[in-house]
Amino acid sequence: MKLFALRVGPADLLDIAFVAVLIYALLIWFKKTKTAFVALGLLLLALIFTAARLAGMHMTVWIFQGFFAVLIIAIVVIFQEELRHIFERIAIWSLHGRVATEASPREVEILVRTLGNFSRDKIGALIVLHGRDPLDRHVEGGWDLHGELSEPLLESIFDSHSLGHDGAVLIEQGRVSKFGCQLPLSREFGKLSNVGTRHSAALGISERTDSLSLVVSEEKGTIMIAEDGALETIETLEKLERTLERFFMEKAPQAPEKGVFDFFRHNVREKLFALGLSVFLWLFFIGLGR
Repeated sequence: MKLFALRVGPADLLDIAFVAVLIYALLIWFKKTKTAFVALGLLLLALIFTAARLAGMHMTVWIFQGFFAVLIIAIVVIFQEELRHIFERIAIWSLHGRVATEASPREVEILVRTLGNFSRDKIGALIVLHGRDPLDRHVEGGWDLHGELSEPLLESIFDSHSLGHDGAVLIEQGRVSKFGCQLPLSREFGKLSNVGTRHSAALGISERTDSLSLVVSEEKGTIMIAEDGALETIETLEKLERTLERFFMEKAPQAPEKGVFDFFRHNVREKLFALGLSVFLWLFFIGLGR
């Protein structure tokens, strides 16, 4: 009967909502970083801790409290790169809003035509399109350029006699900001079979940022893209054009805002689980203690 006598005020609802958002963000983070097994392990430990506390097993509760303190430090050490990425995102959103790159049809046309020529002539190339995330921390070497994007410019950079032809070209806001850059290599060796160093670099930067990388194989002339930690072969130039248009539309500042109902159409299970767990935690730690 005590459960039905609980009084839930506006502050309690905000408390539950805020914790639900945090839990949901953690679930999505574990999902994107492919460490869902870590989340399941933490959930299992939390259930054991809750059961021990309900049963009055004070020594077990004491041990778990010390273990959780050590676990937090371990998570920070293991996932320091991912945590740094999250804080970078928060800084971008809070200081600059939606910082993004907007492309005109001309820029998409230049990229499609140039990569088509590279593929035909088997000229190796690596082009990184800037998203919302900063790239500076992940890029080494290279030369600043800030030149207007054009076919002759890209062809001169990736000419075999050019000093920077083995490096990556960075494109931001319709301009080639740098060329000859070195990118971090991916450690996902299972995705890199039968591909070269350019593909490893493209995949590596896509694992750390929301950029889109375009790769042309020097041996086969195939075109591949790297995005969100995945490599995909582009069979036709029409597909490449659609991919570029979709990427720039998602990253463009004037992209249409998603409606309220769109939010509830994705990751429904994660949202329901986060809300349910938040309500349970509030009842267990706050509500029933009143």
